[in-house]
Amino acid sequence: MTKLIIVESAKKAGTIKGMLGAEFVVKATSGHILEMPADEMHVNLQDFTPTLHLIRGKGKKLEELRKAAAQAETVYLGTDMDREGEAIAQHVAERLGQPIANKIRRITFTAITRTDLQAALASPRSINLKLVEAQTARRVIDRLVGYMVSPVLWKGLSGLRRLSAGRVQSPALWLVVERERAIRVFVPEEWWSIEAELSKTSDPTHQKFWATLFKIKGRKPELKTEADAQKVLADLTSATWRVLNVDKGTRVRKPYPPFTTDSLQQAASSQLGFNPRLTMKLAQELYEGVKLGEGKAVGLITYIRTDSVAVAPEAQQAARDVITKYFGEAYLPAKPPIYQTRDKTAQEAHEAIRPVDPWKTPKGIETYLTPPQYQLYRLIWRRFIASQMKPAIYDTVTVDIETIIAGSATQYLFRATGSTLRFAGFLKVYGVDADAEESRQKKTKGSAASENEREEGTIENESMPDLVKGDDLTLHQLLPKQHFTQPPKRYTEAQLIGALKKLGLGRPSTYATIVETLKDRNYVAVEKKRLYPTPLGFQVCELLERHVQLVIDVGFTAQMEENLDRIAHGQANRLTVMGEFYGPFKDVVDQALAGAAAERQPAARPPKTNKTKRPAGRSKSLPTSDKVGQVCPECKEGTLVAKQGKYGPFLGCSRYAAGCRFTEKLGSGGRTKRQSTRRKKRRTPSN
Repeated sequence: MTKLIIVESAKKAGTIKGMLGAEFVVKATSGHILEMPADEMHVNLQDFTPTLHLIRGKGKKLEELRKAAAQAETVYLGTDMDREGEAIAQHVAERLGQPIANKIRRITFTAITRTDLQAALASPRSINLKLVEAQTARRVIDRLVGYMVSPVLWKGLSGLRRLSAGRVQSPALWLVVERERAIRVFVPEEWWSIEAELSKTSDPTHQKFWATLFKIKGRKPELKTEADAQKVLADLTSATWRVLNVDKGTRVRKPYPPFTTDSLQQAASSQLGFNPRLTMKLAQELYEGVKLGEGKAVGLITYIRTDSVAVAPEAQQAARDVITKYFGEAYLPAKPPIYQTRDKTAQEAHEAIRPVDPWKTPKGIETYLTPPQYQLYRLIWRRFIASQMKPAIYDTVTVDIETIIAGSATQYLFRATGSTLRFAGFLKVYGVDADAEESRQKKTKGSAASENEREEGTIENESMPDLVKGDDLTLHQLLPKQHFTQPPKRYTEAQLIGALKKLGLGRPSTYATIVETLKDRNYVAVEKKRLYPTPLGFQVCELLERHVQLVIDVGFTAQMEENLDRIAHGQANRLTVMGEFYGPFKDVVDQALAGAAAERQPAARPPKTNKTKRPAGRSKSLPTSDKVGQVCPECKEGTLVAKQGKYGPFLGCSRYAAGCRFTEKLGSGGRTKRQSTRRKKRRTPSN
């Protein structure tokens, strides 16, 4: 008899089928098979269980799975290894029913390779009901928050019926609004720096370097006006310059750990210009498999939804072999580095995002990848290889310079710093990108201090002459420069995700979706790749602050995330956690409904962009499609999104407002004009 493996996507199924023998049949669920309908809350408030229905159009898919399972000797559920994947496995097992349930086994794997699959098949397990319980709790809490709080917005803001609140969505909006408030109230303060271009008097080459005014009478300079700066310049006109002290040392710069979901999204944003949705789409393609020279699809990277930096020992050894061959043993640490995951909620059973086979170098497989796929794979490969290499070592020097002014007791101390790369270490692989990441923290050589260096007070020279205490120096020029303190910067999409991760909000599988929801709801907009709240976003946030503070409370949301983790680890009971949440939450919402209705105000409307917005009314469940998130085939810039139109569901381009009119019918349930119903629909919130 055959053995059946059930996974989530058709592409993943095709990759796995090409790696196993003829006795294996591989089928895909094409995502979830069950969902909570959107027409009502569908939560039993006695035991907090959700009402799940078969997704429209999945009946045929389920029948196909049942038929294949009935003919199979064993059924392996190989859905993703996170909580959502565990829940899908449980739903499939329930719907396959008896006697098929008796031959179901659960398998998980971090990478789609023959070795990983064989290892998974050799050690199947039962479905982890703790993870399923945690996922159920998350879905129910999200539904309760969305369906109970959204009416507060409807009552408080009239004119729009598409408003919604969410467990993580609302705190994320608050972060964007708070940052904007800080920017608006920010009052710039003027300050001045003074730099001196110097050289060693006895040096025949007159090698020049820059030093910055560091102390005045032993204290940090406070030059607030041009007059303050000019007074110092006047004092220094006749000064004698001399080396007071030289401190030489070394600086060790350790490599970055391999990627997690959020760090990959942030690096891809800053270095490649990819938004989180595109990054995850490309990463999914690399994970599920790409056809290489032999014509079969091969998984190139490990599982992409992870908050762990752990690396399998065999992967470390493979990386060490690659490093030895391409860079030499000098770049190899004595022992493989061990990276500790700082996030206490991380699932250590997961690995970091890394190349499945480090010997598949980016250049070696470039011809088989699209340009964006190649860019992302190269970023992941370089980060992983670099993480297994020795640190970089710099020779550093700090020189304090005194000024001697005849007839003056005022002491002006200047400081010059320099560093020279002695050993490249991991920078041999990750140099350009590492420099780009570190540039936010430390300035390299320049003629004047940047606005963000007020605390550091010095600039760094790429090279310095050989100086010793007592050396006389020659002044070439004094350079005063006016600065103004800068307001905080708006978040990029990736930076907002980083903030959510740091605060313990959301999980790797939800980061990108949270940001997209804020944009789809017109709560935030993007300008020059940075997020800012729209007038509607401000109104929604302010209304929640006044009436449902709990929903935007970062600490409350983070605590709820921890409770979900405790359920997953078997440390808490789902019903207990739900009961402790629901009672106080309901009281807050009941009071909020009355308060919001009393101050009802018009909602800020978004600018008109097109005429195909979904009409107000009951939201419909859209058929799933593997094409969602793919690059638009017409404009090549937007991504495909599922929408509900007058005549049924369809795929459209995210750049509709910019003029792209690509559409494609979605699923088999789309209605024609003659089938259109006039049934009155009810508005519903969205999580």
